[in-house]
Amino acid sequence: MSTADSITEAALGLFYRQGFHASGVEQLSQVAGVTKKTLYRHFPSKEHLVEAALRLRDAQFMAKMQAAMEPTPDAQRPLAYIDFIAAWVREPEFHGCAFINAAAEYAEAGEPPHVLARQHKEQVLAYLEEVCTRAGLRQPLAAARQLFLVGEGLIVACQVGGVQQEMGESARGMVGLLINAQGGEEG
Repeated sequence: MSTADSITEAALGLFYRQGFHASGVEQLSQVAGVTKKTLYRHFPSKEHLVEAALRLRDAQFMAKMQAAMEPTPDAQRPLAYIDFIAAWVREPEFHGCAFINAAAEYAEAGEPPHVLARQHKEQVLAYLEEVCTRAGLRQPLAAARQLFLVGEGLIVACQVGGVQQEMGESARGMVGLLINAQGGEEG
Protein backbone atom coordinates (compact mmCIF):
# COMPACT_ATOMS: atom_id res chain seq x y z
CA MET A 1 0.00 0.00 0.00
CA SER A 2 1.40 3.40 -0.95
CA THR A 3 1.91 6.20 1.56
CA ALA A 4 -0.94 8.17 -0.03
CA ASP A 5 -3.23 5.15 0.26
CA SER A 6 -2.27 4.63 3.91
CA ILE A 7 -2.93 8.29 4.69
CA THR A 8 -6.28 8.14 2.90
CA GLU A 9 -7.35 4.97 4.73
CA ALA A 10 -6.40 6.42 8.13
CA ALA A 11 -8.10 9.73 7.33
CA LEU A 12 -11.28 8.01 6.24
CA GLY A 13 -11.50 6.20 9.56
CA LEU A 14 -10.98 9.40 11.52
CA PHE A 15 -13.37 11.46 9.40
CA TYR A 16 -16.02 8.75 9.71
CA ARG A 17 -15.71 8.47 13.50
CA GLN A 18 -15.15 12.09 14.37
CA GLY A 19 -16.37 14.23 11.48
CA PHE A 20 -14.64 16.10 8.69
CA HIS A 21 -14.35 19.52 10.27
CA ALA A 22 -13.52 18.14 13.73
CA SER A 23 -10.48 16.25 12.39
CA GLY A 24 -7.46 18.52 12.28
CA VAL A 25 -4.36 18.10 10.12
CA GLU A 26 -2.15 17.44 13.17
CA GLN A 27 -4.47 14.66 14.31
CA LEU A 28 -4.76 13.28 10.77
CA SER A 29 -0.98 13.07 10.42
CA GLN A 30 -0.69 11.35 13.82
CA VAL A 31 -3.37 8.78 12.99
CA ALA A 32 -1.74 8.12 9.62
CA GLY A 33 1.69 7.80 11.25
CA VAL A 34 3.29 10.47 9.05
CA THR A 35 4.55 13.98 9.54
CA LYS A 36 2.43 16.93 8.48
CA LYS A 37 5.05 17.61 5.81
CA THR A 38 4.55 14.10 4.37
CA LEU A 39 0.78 14.49 4.52
CA TYR A 40 0.97 17.80 2.63
CA ARG A 41 3.37 16.29 0.10
CA HIS A 42 0.66 13.79 -0.87
CA PHE A 43 -2.36 16.06 -0.29
CA PRO A 44 -1.86 19.81 -0.83
CA SER A 45 -4.75 20.59 1.52
CA LYS A 46 -7.06 18.89 3.98
CA GLU A 47 -9.85 19.27 1.43
CA HIS A 48 -7.87 17.16 -1.06
CA LEU A 49 -7.62 14.48 1.62
CA VAL A 50 -11.37 14.71 2.32
CA GLU A 51 -12.03 14.14 -1.39
CA ALA A 52 -9.65 11.17 -1.53
CA ALA A 53 -11.25 9.67 1.58
CA LEU A 54 -14.75 10.00 0.13
CA ARG A 55 -13.65 8.42 -3.15
CA LEU A 56 -12.19 5.51 -1.17
CA ARG A 57 -15.38 5.18 0.87
CA ASP A 58 -17.43 5.10 -2.34
CA ALA A 59 -15.32 2.28 -3.77
CA GLN A 60 -15.39 0.33 -0.49
CA PHE A 61 -19.13 0.73 0.05
CA MET A 62 -20.13 -0.17 -3.50
CA ALA A 63 -17.90 -3.26 -3.44
CA LYS A 64 -19.25 -4.34 -0.04
CA MET A 65 -22.87 -3.80 -1.07
CA GLN A 66 -22.46 -5.68 -4.34
CA ALA A 67 -20.58 -8.54 -2.66
CA ALA A 68 -23.40 -8.89 -0.15
CA MET A 69 -26.15 -8.82 -2.78
CA GLU A 70 -24.75 -10.60 -5.83
CA PRO A 71 -24.97 -14.16 -4.39
CA THR A 72 -28.71 -13.63 -3.84
CA PRO A 73 -31.11 -14.74 -6.59
CA ASP A 74 -32.26 -11.83 -8.77
CA ALA A 75 -35.87 -11.88 -7.53
CA GLN A 76 -34.73 -11.54 -3.90
CA ARG A 77 -32.14 -8.78 -4.36
CA PRO A 78 -34.42 -5.87 -3.46
CA LEU A 79 -34.91 -7.46 -0.03
CA ALA A 80 -31.21 -8.33 0.09
CA TYR A 81 -30.48 -4.59 -0.15
CA ILE A 82 -32.49 -3.94 3.00
CA ASP A 83 -30.83 -6.91 4.69
CA PHE A 84 -27.44 -5.46 3.73
CA ILE A 85 -28.35 -2.07 5.24
CA ALA A 86 -29.76 -3.74 8.37
CA ALA A 87 -26.53 -5.71 8.83
CA TRP A 88 -24.34 -2.65 8.20
CA VAL A 89 -26.10 -0.46 10.78
CA ARG A 90 -25.48 -3.16 13.40
CA GLU A 91 -21.71 -3.08 12.88
CA PRO A 92 -19.88 -1.76 15.97
CA GLU A 93 -18.14 0.96 13.96
CA PHE A 94 -21.33 2.26 12.31
CA HIS A 95 -21.44 6.07 12.43
CA GLY A 96 -24.08 6.67 9.80
CA CYS A 97 -23.48 7.23 6.13
CA ALA A 98 -20.20 9.04 5.43
CA PHE A 99 -21.85 10.74 2.46
CA ILE A 100 -24.87 11.97 4.41
CA ASN A 101 -22.42 13.20 7.05
CA ALA A 102 -20.33 14.97 4.40
CA ALA A 103 -23.38 16.61 2.85
CA ALA A 104 -24.42 17.84 6.29
CA GLU A 105 -20.97 19.26 7.06
CA TYR A 106 -20.44 20.82 3.64
CA ALA A 107 -23.68 22.68 3.06
CA GLU A 108 -22.76 24.31 -0.25
CA ALA A 109 -24.03 22.13 -3.09
CA GLY A 110 -20.98 22.94 -5.23
CA GLU A 111 -18.35 21.96 -2.66
CA PRO A 112 -16.49 18.77 -3.66
CA PRO A 113 -17.61 16.70 -0.62
CA HIS A 114 -21.23 17.58 -1.33
CA VAL A 115 -20.78 16.77 -5.03
CA LEU A 116 -19.13 13.43 -4.19
CA ALA A 117 -22.00 12.62 -1.81
CA ARG A 118 -24.54 13.30 -4.55
CA GLN A 119 -22.55 11.19 -7.04
CA HIS A 120 -22.35 8.31 -4.57
CA LYS A 121 -26.09 8.35 -3.94
CA GLU A 122 -26.73 8.47 -7.71
CA GLN A 123 -24.46 5.44 -8.11
CA VAL A 124 -26.34 3.52 -5.41
CA LEU A 125 -29.65 4.41 -7.10
CA ALA A 126 -28.34 3.28 -10.49
CA TYR A 127 -27.27 -0.04 -8.98
CA LEU A 128 -30.70 -0.44 -7.37
CA GLU A 129 -32.35 0.22 -10.72
CA GLU A 130 -30.28 -2.62 -12.16
CA VAL A 131 -31.32 -4.80 -9.20
CA CYS A 132 -34.99 -3.99 -9.76
CA THR A 133 -34.68 -4.64 -13.50
CA ARG A 134 -33.08 -8.03 -12.89
CA ALA A 135 -35.77 -8.79 -10.30
CA GLY A 136 -38.37 -8.38 -13.04
CA LEU A 137 -40.18 -5.42 -11.50
CA ARG A 138 -42.48 -3.62 -13.97
CA GLN A 139 -41.21 -0.11 -13.30
CA PRO A 140 -37.60 -0.62 -12.23
CA LEU A 141 -36.65 3.06 -11.88
CA ALA A 142 -39.71 3.87 -9.76
CA ALA A 143 -39.10 0.73 -7.68
CA ALA A 144 -35.41 1.61 -7.29
CA ARG A 145 -36.28 5.09 -6.06
CA GLN A 146 -38.65 3.67 -3.47
CA LEU A 147 -36.12 1.03 -2.42
CA PHE A 148 -33.43 3.71 -2.18
CA LEU A 149 -35.63 5.89 0.03
CA VAL A 150 -36.45 2.99 2.35
CA GLY A 151 -32.74 2.17 2.66
CA GLU A 152 -31.74 5.79 3.26
CA GLY A 153 -34.48 6.14 5.85
CA LEU A 154 -33.26 3.03 7.65
CA ILE A 155 -29.70 4.37 7.69
CA VAL A 156 -30.71 7.73 9.15
CA ALA A 157 -33.19 6.24 11.63
CA CYS A 158 -30.49 3.92 12.98
CA GLN A 159 -27.87 6.66 13.09
CA VAL A 160 -30.16 8.98 15.04
CA GLY A 161 -32.17 6.55 17.16
CA GLY A 162 -29.91 3.54 17.40
CA VAL A 163 -30.49 0.15 15.88
CA GLN A 164 -33.98 -1.17 16.51
CA GLN A 165 -35.05 -4.56 15.19
CA GLU A 166 -38.49 -3.15 14.46
CA MET A 167 -37.06 -0.61 12.00
CA GLY A 168 -35.42 -3.32 9.92
CA GLU A 169 -38.59 -5.39 9.99
CA SER A 170 -40.65 -2.37 8.92
CA ALA A 171 -38.23 -1.66 6.07
CA ARG A 172 -38.47 -5.28 4.90
CA GLY A 173 -42.27 -5.06 5.07
CA MET A 174 -42.28 -1.91 2.94
CA VAL A 175 -40.04 -3.54 0.35
CA GLY A 176 -42.27 -6.62 0.34
CA LEU A 177 -45.24 -4.39 -0.47
CA LEU A 178 -43.22 -2.66 -3.18
CA ILE A 179 -42.25 -5.98 -4.77
CA ASN A 180 -45.85 -7.21 -4.70
CA ALA A 181 -47.13 -3.95 -6.21
CA GLN A 182 -44.48 -4.13 -8.95
CA GLY A 183 -45.31 -7.70 -9.94
CA GLY A 184 -42.18 -9.31 -8.50
CA GLU A 185 -41.76 -12.24 -6.16
CA GLU A 186 -41.28 -11.50 -2.48
CA GLY A 187 -38.43 -13.49 -0.92
